[in-house]
Amino acid sequence: MITVAAAAVMAFAGWQNRWISDDGLIAVRTVQQLLSGHGPVFNIGERVEANTSTAWTYLIALISWLTQGDVAYVSVLLGLVCAVGAVTFAVVGAMLLHGGSRWFLPAGVLVVLALPPFWEYATSGLETGLAFLWISVSWWLLVRAASGGPVLPLVFVLGLAPLVRPELALVYPIFFGALLVLRWPGWWPAARWFAMSLALPAAYQIFRMGYYGLVVPNTALAKEAGEARWARGLLYAGDTVLTYQLVGPLLAVIPLSLWAFRTRRDLIVSMAPLLAGVLMLLYVLRVGGDFMHGRMMLPVLLLVLLPAMVLPLRAITALTCTVVTLWAVVCAVAFDVPYEQAVGPDGIADERGFYVVQTKDPHPVTATPYVRASPNALNAANATGLHVPDTVPVPLRPDQPARLAVAGKVLGTLGASFPLDVLVVDQLGLANALGSHMALACGQRVGHEKPLPAAYVLADYMAPGTRLPDERLQAEVERIRSELATGRFRDLLDATRAPLTPRRFWDNLVSAPARTAFRFSTTTAPCPS
Repeated sequence: MITVAAAAVMAFAGWQNRWISDDGLIAVRTVQQLLSGHGPVFNIGERVEANTSTAWTYLIALISWLTQGDVAYVSVLLGLVCAVGAVTFAVVGAMLLHGGSRWFLPAGVLVVLALPPFWEYATSGLETGLAFLWISVSWWLLVRAASGGPVLPLVFVLGLAPLVRPELALVYPIFFGALLVLRWPGWWPAARWFAMSLALPAAYQIFRMGYYGLVVPNTALAKEAGEARWARGLLYAGDTVLTYQLVGPLLAVIPLSLWAFRTRRDLIVSMAPLLAGVLMLLYVLRVGGDFMHGRMMLPVLLLVLLPAMVLPLRAITALTCTVVTLWAVVCAVAFDVPYEQAVGPDGIADERGFYVVQTKDPHPVTATPYVRASPNALNAANATGLHVPDTVPVPLRPDQPARLAVAGKVLGTLGASFPLDVLVVDQLGLANALGSHMALACGQRVGHEKPLPAAYVLADYMAPGTRLPDERLQAEVERIRSELATGRFRDLLDATRAPLTPRRFWDNLVSAPARTAFRFSTTTAPCPS
């Protein structure tokens, strides 16, 4: 009964808050390019991995191909299905773990269902719902394996971690280690399990390095996921925890879940998601969180709440669940971010609310509301050349695989505004190899800290011999063009644009670590004041 009710609440809340984010539209364009035969790229002729989740990209592509549906709408519905499945597997796993009781009380699941960010990111077109599902299915399979159930499905699913989200690789060793402690098979069988779990991600890693020329997704460079920004991370975590007053319910249900266990097996299984959640929290704190309110905290919360999704019926658990229920009601109806439908002073945004206002649509689930709200004066059918904000249109280099190139910073909407054969140049680096290798230039919003100067876009895409009316800009473009033609810059551009021959694949593969580490500085980045 609890399982059905929890799944129904998540389905209802997720549907009532359905939408697709601008970043979700980035994935949509990549899937459209893939289905059109151009490869997993954002622009034709530029091998840049603009999506963080490999599994999400190919899953949307598969479902879209099978159904022939609108890719954006497919991603919204698929995210909701994944989120509902995640709640279902999380609750069933907790019930299986607490299997000695006939009656259960909802505890941790109330915390999940009461938090508005869980409703909003159940859709959004992003891979968050898939991440929820991977966490919950891994948990359910771990509980089953601990009880003598099959091991190989868990081994395979755990290996998908970095393909779902790179940081989920932090969960992998904790869950895999718990499996080995609970079901130690001997050294050689354990080695086989390990090899089986890593076979698919290792194969994709070779493909990534040879095809894209990088060790990590391009988005990791654009957001500098390797940088330590603890202070900003604390701000981000506090933004979620304090907005919804989460300390009380977490301290109420998590210790109770541990108290309810009586065996070593149960304790090991329950500690695995708790330790994984702590590791994920440390990661969030270190990288500085995100610019979307709550989004990166949701997997952390789901992990630490897994053993407490339901609790056996006892006097103390009944009292605790009553208190958590009261909190959940207040949270669901009264707790809101102080910067509702806007970007807050710390650069964190109420992302769904912001785009609902921008699009004037309560449920923007396709690209149409975004394009309508940001009309572009260019007629894609007739326009040609290179169009960069705040500069005059100029001829496009003749060796480019397009007749029109448009630069901008709202990438998802911009990409949705033009056909697939138009080059959409991302000035924030998510889908642009040059921009992602900039050194950090701005310091407020994660993912918005590398605004590529117009001079670099012009130097890269403008036809040689073109004269600009601004002589100072012309001189800067010529200087940058000389840089781009040699050394590390030339290697970077060739890795993403040169024809993908076997030799190019090998060169990309062996040089990927050095290329990933390459950064260049600029003093002219247009940072917001």
